[in-house]
Amino acid sequence: MKYCLHCDWSVGESDGLTATERSREALEHHVETGHAVDSSESMVRPDVPSLAASTLVADLLGSPE
Repeated sequence: MKYCLHCDWSVGESDGLTATERSREALEHHVETGHAVDSSESMVRPDVPSLAASTLVADLLGSPE
């Protein structure tokens, strides 16, 4: 399955497309929207946690000492 990290767009085997066609669809979605597309081996879209950007950055950088 290929899915967008910014909106509800996704395409999977159940859509009746070959792997090449799914990759082409993902590329077209990225070109049209600028959104990042990721892949997963699962048949359903992964549940991406909703985090505030500031929380994510603070977690990645750690607290200043």
